[in-house]
Amino acid sequence: MAVPYLQVDNLTKSFGDLVLFENISFGIAEGQRVGLIAKNGTGKTTLLNVIAGKEGYDNGNIVFRRDLRVDYLEQDPQYPEELTVLEACFHHGNSTVELIKEYERCMETDGHPGMDELLVRMDQEEAWEYEQKAKQISGGQLKRVALANALITEPDLLILDEPTNHLDLDMTEWLEEYLRRTNLSLLMVTHDRYFLDRVCSEIIEIDNRQLYQYKGNYSYYLEKRQERIDAKSVEIERANNLYRTELDWMRRM
Repeated sequence: MAVPYLQVDNLTKSFGDLVLFENISFGIAEGQRVGLIAKNGTGKTTLLNVIAGKEGYDNGNIVFRRDLRVDYLEQDPQYPEELTVLEACFHHGNSTVELIKEYERCMETDGHPGMDELLVRMDQEEAWEYEQKAKQISGGQLKRVALANALITEPDLLILDEPTNHLDLDMTEWLEEYLRRTNLSLLMVTHDRYFLDRVCSEIIEIDNRQLYQYKGNYSYYLEKRQERIDAKSVEIERANNLYRTELDWMRRM
């Protein structure tokens, strides 16, 4: 029998009047690889933060096995400012970098003297794209560092929030292979459906504040979810028909 790692019981979380999830319960045992699915804005990241102890909750219990090593890879890892790759990108002086610095100084000066000319030069040198590229690359580097920090401790349970965000294809493929090769237990949120399909063997869905569990990969989940929706539609139609029949009968009376 698989060793229980994490048990969540009757968990409820709300922000003011907005209830994200209500009395949800599920467990993760050794070797389980669980993907968490929910519509955007319905509390996936919040649930991971609550389980990882970074946010509070209204009611319920979260119990980890004693001495369990848990690591959490956040969606956008934050590091101290002096460690950012972005600063290093801008530290290496070239004409575009100097132009961006000039533009930033102008923005901080009252009246923004010389702004019109700077905007033209920024366009000519494609300085906007440079800054954007530097941010994307640094985001990727920070994600790699955070990923390395999470994996190097060899946790028993790894919680991942959008692990492939900012990662290039090679790194994504490496991570997929690594997770499949090791015996890590996973709880993961990702928009990358192919990654989810290949890495996770169970799906938890939060829909309308309720929780549904599926013992299969993402393709299996899609099939079973459709069956659930179809069954619900039939049920609603049957209730409507009954209501119409009763209404008809009441009118005739």
